[in-house]
Amino acid sequence: MCFIRRNIIAVVLLIAGLLSLTNALATENVASPEGRVVVLDAGHGGMRPGKVVGKTKEADINLSMCKAIKVQLAEKMPSLEVILTRETDKALHDDRNIDNKRRAELANDKGADLLLSIHANAADNKSVNGTEVWILSLDEDTLRQNRKNSGSFVDEGEMMHVENISKSSLGYIIALSNQMTNDPFNNTFARIADGKFKTKGRHSRGVKFNDWTVLYWLNGPGALVELGFMTNDEELKYMLSESGEKALADALSDAIVEFIERLDKMQEYTDDGGSSEENVEEVKSEEKKKDEGNTVEPKTEAERIESGYTIQLLSSKHSLSLNDSQFKAYRGRVVELMGTGSYCYKYCFGSYASKAEAREELERAKEIFKDAYIVHYEGTKIK
Repeated sequence: MCFIRRNIIAVVLLIAGLLSLTNALATENVASPEGRVVVLDAGHGGMRPGKVVGKTKEADINLSMCKAIKVQLAEKMPSLEVILTRETDKALHDDRNIDNKRRAELANDKGADLLLSIHANAADNKSVNGTEVWILSLDEDTLRQNRKNSGSFVDEGEMMHVENISKSSLGYIIALSNQMTNDPFNNTFARIADGKFKTKGRHSRGVKFNDWTVLYWLNGPGALVELGFMTNDEELKYMLSESGEKALADALSDAIVEFIERLDKMQEYTDDGGSSEENVEEVKSEEKKKDEGNTVEPKTEAERIESGYTIQLLSSKHSLSLNDSQFKAYRGRVVELMGTGSYCYKYCFGSYASKAEAREELERAKEIFKDAYIVHYEGTKIK
């Protein structure tokens, strides 16, 4: 028992250390999104056709469904950026594990708010039918019970088999940390999607848990959906029909829209930081201090040195107004510089010849922008 406790404590400490290191090296404030990103993953493709019934390949059903969902989302939520992991009958890699990992990494690179992996099922019993929504679990007892109950329905080749992975490996610790962070979001989306299938009259086999490879390597929220059973003649016909595809795509696009709307509401609550009256008073207080000369004014844009150090407050995928409410404490004193990566718009404050000069102001900035840090710039670009 003591040995188990020590192992648990060691893993927890290692996770905490890893998160601290990650934050120290890579964390930065990210602006409230003007748009969200969803990645639709059509399972299989190329040399990996998935289940095959007659001349029908699972890979084709998955891809057609992803395209149908994308079309519907363009109408239901035009501001949403929708990305497909593949748009042709081609996998991302010949090796199954690398292929699935790359799909997750694509979502990670895009900073996806959700990855939805689309699949179709199969069973020895041709009467089995229904939809399934799967989310990630790394609990071995849950996985064993789930596989036992699912029988031959689970595609073993698409799983990580975490019971065979070293629990002290970096990959496992990152996956465990991500699951702890994303589990509420994963469950929320799964319940929404399961409910939407039911509203379309589909038989639901419920929300299930597994260590799917494509979800294991995912940083953000994600789920895997089984549309139905290809081995059931009636269900296969339904999935291949125009009306069936439309109904399934409608259910999943509705689920995505509802999930994103919930994220936006949570974001609004987080960004608000209190009532509007409190925010107004805070801005008035800042303006009063400036009028009374109680604050030290930084250099104006004209006075900025050509090359030096500045304090990055946050970054964004899109160009923001310098009067944005997020800058209320520094309104009128923020400049936009260009960097690299998806969040290429960097919003900075101050101009200093050395890091030492910037450090004192950095401590004050961190009271509002907790992940603010000093960066080196030249002209209008972050070096």
